[in-house]
Amino acid sequence: MGLLFVVAVLGITALMIWQNYRSAAAASEARAVSSAHVVAANMEWMIEASDQALRRIDTVFEDKPIQSSLDTIADIAQAVGNLPSGFQYSVYDEKGQLRLSNIANAPVINVSDRPYFQEARNEDRTVISPQLRERVSKEEVFVIARRISQAGTFHGVATIAIPVRTLGDFWSSMGLGKASAVGLIRDDGWLVARYPLMPATINLSSTEMFRAPLKGQQSGFYHSEASPVDGKNRVVGFWRVNKWPLVAVAGVARGEMLDLFWATFRSEALFGLPMILLLLLEGVLIAALLRAFVGRNQDLERALERNNFLFREIHHRVKNNLQAVSALVRLQPIPEQARKEMVHRISAMIAVHEQIYQSDQFDRVEAAPYLSRVISEIAKAYNRDVDIVANLDGLFVDRDQALPIGLVVNEVVSNAFKYAFSDGRKGRLDVDLVREGDQARLTIRDNGPGFDAASASKGMGSKLIAGFVAQLGGKYTLGGDQGTVFSMTIPLH
Repeated sequence: MGLLFVVAVLGITALMIWQNYRSAAAASEARAVSSAHVVAANMEWMIEASDQALRRIDTVFEDKPIQSSLDTIADIAQAVGNLPSGFQYSVYDEKGQLRLSNIANAPVINVSDRPYFQEARNEDRTVISPQLRERVSKEEVFVIARRISQAGTFHGVATIAIPVRTLGDFWSSMGLGKASAVGLIRDDGWLVARYPLMPATINLSSTEMFRAPLKGQQSGFYHSEASPVDGKNRVVGFWRVNKWPLVAVAGVARGEMLDLFWATFRSEALFGLPMILLLLLEGVLIAALLRAFVGRNQDLERALERNNFLFREIHHRVKNNLQAVSALVRLQPIPEQARKEMVHRISAMIAVHEQIYQSDQFDRVEAAPYLSRVISEIAKAYNRDVDIVANLDGLFVDRDQALPIGLVVNEVVSNAFKYAFSDGRKGRLDVDLVREGDQARLTIRDNGPGFDAASASKGMGSKLIAGFVAQLGGKYTLGGDQGTVFSMTIPLH
């Protein structure tokens, strides 16, 4: 027992360590998901604002050629509105040649080879590019592009370039740790933006994390054993950007999670280790007490078994003595009917003691097998063509109640065999015992010719029934309903 106690203490300690680790992991997971939600909400606003600005730029050129003029520049500046600092807007003609830009003295460049230009030229939708190096500012950006058309004819592309460093503001404000990272991924797996900055974009569609956790889920987290970008272990939360084919991610380094775990562990160890040592000492003392306790229990069990043996022996001897009395009664020169009635009453007493010592339940008796035995003994003695239907609930009665109940059943069933079926007719006897709350109801019904109430009340059997029912503290009725019906209600102790 002492060894088991030590093992239990160590097991509880290990469980507490594991729970602390899981709590730290759960906190990191929740933090990663909430951080991804912040990134998703801010990126949704930026992209939505950029998309609206591009739509307004498109309306500027509804009936104008794409060329640089002071009026056009003023109209575009008004259309773009107050975009965040650092955003770059540009307008390219149908050949990809730069025509307008908010960058002063921007060199003339051509972007017709850029995939975002080609997609915007071919499809009337907003295009979001992966991370790329902007040819005018030489900065790492991702581009929001939309085609400019006049009367259904392609005339050019308007773009807004969002610097990737914009994610750095979110990264630093969330305080995720130096080894953490935030990013934006397109649904096709291309990395749109990431902070800390990467020299070039990467396609993540073939990685395990993109095939499993990010596919089809609105939000969640996963554990990255080795990031495909920098190889670091992180807890990564993700959140889909509303209305756009993008997923925002935020990764908390596993080292940050373990720092939280070890901080919690150290604070608990300062309190827990002395308690563990005290528990181990108590375990030794408890083991000694349990050893003495077990010894006393064994003595008590032996005494209890001896008492049970003595009870069984007493009831067995009482049963044997009653059987001897029954045999003596059968030898007495008294009227046959009186002898038979006395034998039946003694048999009911024998059945009680036999049920007690066979079941080892000395304070109560199971009614169903006991009453079945009493009824079957009477049926054997009279040997008449009677169908006996017994519906007896599996209830227990106090040992002081068992004998009077058995004797009542003996008297009523014996009377049925004597008077209801005396003419040799085919008979039926129903015996029901049911629980009704804290009471039991016994009903015995035969299909005989009925009974004479005046003469029945004067017999010895009726007097015995009345006395036994009074002893049980119950009530009974005896009436006729296509035969004779006896009903008794008694309280259950």
